[in-house]
Amino acid sequence: MQTEAKTESLDPHRWVVFGVICSIYILVYFHRVTTSVIATDLLAAFQTNAAALGFMSSMYFYLYAVEQPLVGYLSDRLGPRRVVVLWSLIAALGCVVFGLAPSIGWAAVGRALIGFGVGGVYVPGLKAISQWFSRKDLGTMTGMLIGFGNLGAIVATTPLAWLASTWGWRLTFFAISALTVGLALIGFFVVKDYVDRDAPSSKPASAGKPLKASALHILTSSWFWVVAALFFGVFGGAVSLQGLWATPFLMSLFNLDRDYASMINVALPIGWMLGAPFCGRLGDRVFSDRVNLLIFLFAILTCTWFALTFLPRLLGLGGVTALYAIVGLLAGGIGTTLWATAQSKTPPATMGLMSGLMNPFPLLGMAVMQGV
Repeated sequence: MQTEAKTESLDPHRWVVFGVICSIYILVYFHRVTTSVIATDLLAAFQTNAAALGFMSSMYFYLYAVEQPLVGYLSDRLGPRRVVVLWSLIAALGCVVFGLAPSIGWAAVGRALIGFGVGGVYVPGLKAISQWFSRKDLGTMTGMLIGFGNLGAIVATTPLAWLASTWGWRLTFFAISALTVGLALIGFFVVKDYVDRDAPSSKPASAGKPLKASALHILTSSWFWVVAALFFGVFGGAVSLQGLWATPFLMSLFNLDRDYASMINVALPIGWMLGAPFCGRLGDRVFSDRVNLLIFLFAILTCTWFALTFLPRLLGLGGVTALYAIVGLLAGGIGTTLWATAQSKTPPATMGLMSGLMNPFPLLGMAVMQGV
């Protein structure tokens, strides 16, 4: 791997790589929360109930989660560019299936394909960051990636509600499919594969380990399971709120229309956008031990969930909006800090594999809690 000095001075293409991955990653967050905004349209179109809708929505997360070890392994072996491009095309196919779905069952198939396709973006993105950027900036760049991703969650609130009302949700998904194909082509023709010029002299010893040995080394590390459990709980709750129930909750509690409720829902991804890079930078530059930062963030998050669960009418619309933003900020900050902790304990050669083994846990948390 190149030294940090070389990476900083000789690899300006790293910003092209990062920019393209961020652009595609926006769609990952977009798809996570689309069902929250068009939930009433889907209920009417398929004549179904909330439980079936929740199951359909959760298919995204199950497929996303199951494939992550494979995606991580392929990111280490084939490189991030190939994985991101191919998986993006699968997501585009899923958008078409979802838009054409005649029933909730077919919608679940389309949702599953979307989840499988966008599941090949984040882990390769982490691998690319570990290749093109110095290790002292892993938390910052990971936070920026997560922050940019939340632009997709913002687009999936008021703008998506407007598009669904103007074009219809089916035509909207066809347009999203075309956009996904376009971004995949940009990734294929513009992004370069990383070339490890210093590999003969600085290749880490772990790079020579077979897949089984590398996976066992990661899975038998105590830190891995602690981080995984925290991911499961934090992301399960926060993304279930953002992705499925935030807008209907506001509509029911305060008798709001969908467009206005979805506009308020944008507070969640805005908070996430701010919290992820800010806490990533704190972890890289301020805190020598991230445990204290995590304890502080978890304490505030616990109080926030209590208030949102038991005091929403007392707090009113303004208070609930503020709590949405705080949940997003804390979830983004905790997620970035947890990822930075895991990355700091992993050699570059197996960064993709570690990320692929870790990433199912936040996704499983999202799927389980959305289906409850």
